[in-house]
Amino acid sequence: MTAQRIKVLLVDDHAVVRAGFRYLLQKRQNYEICEANTAEEAYSLYEKELPDVVVLDISMPGMGGMEGLRRLLRKHGQARVLVLSMYDDPAYVSRAMKMGAMGYVSKNSAAESLDQAITHIMSGRQYFSPDIEGQMQDKDFDSVTLGLSTREFEVLRLLAEGRTVGQIAASLNLSPKTVSNHRSHLMNKLKLTSTADLVRFAIRQGVIDA
Repeated sequence: MTAQRIKVLLVDDHAVVRAGFRYLLQKRQNYEICEANTAEEAYSLYEKELPDVVVLDISMPGMGGMEGLRRLLRKHGQARVLVLSMYDDPAYVSRAMKMGAMGYVSKNSAAESLDQAITHIMSGRQYFSPDIEGQMQDKDFDSVTLGLSTREFEVLRLLAEGRTVGQIAASLNLSPKTVSNHRSHLMNKLKLTSTADLVRFAIRQGVIDA
């Protein structure tokens, strides 16, 4: 008997990355792959394709993966979403899971973990790749960043990485004024007074590595 095909929507803004993960999955005969290169495209495609699992990068231009996750699950609460990201820090994992993702796999371990993660999620179980589980256990994470909007969280990360307002605006397809407003709201909300304070906060919260 032929195993039921599992339809997977791969969402990543790099075609080469999508091709690599498509190859990994299609070595198994029971996967049907569709692709999107932005969260906006994935949001539109979901209703048309009705994938069994969405494999979603969270660092993409435009809406971005975190906001895409929020909007997708707000409209389609039954969607099974697996986050696949280069960011393995607890702040990202906790935020994604709180928003409704069913699993989180780092790109460093995807070759070994991706198929297993999809299998877990199809059976209704959460999945973390082994390196993610280690990060969550090793760091003393609190939930301060969970109070930030998805856009504020992205701006926090990019500022802490040393990006300028202009660079952030270009990356997120926002105006410099909008980014500056997000920066001001962040500083007020987190009671920070300088960029150095913001960087230290981001390191403590696991948003960036020291």
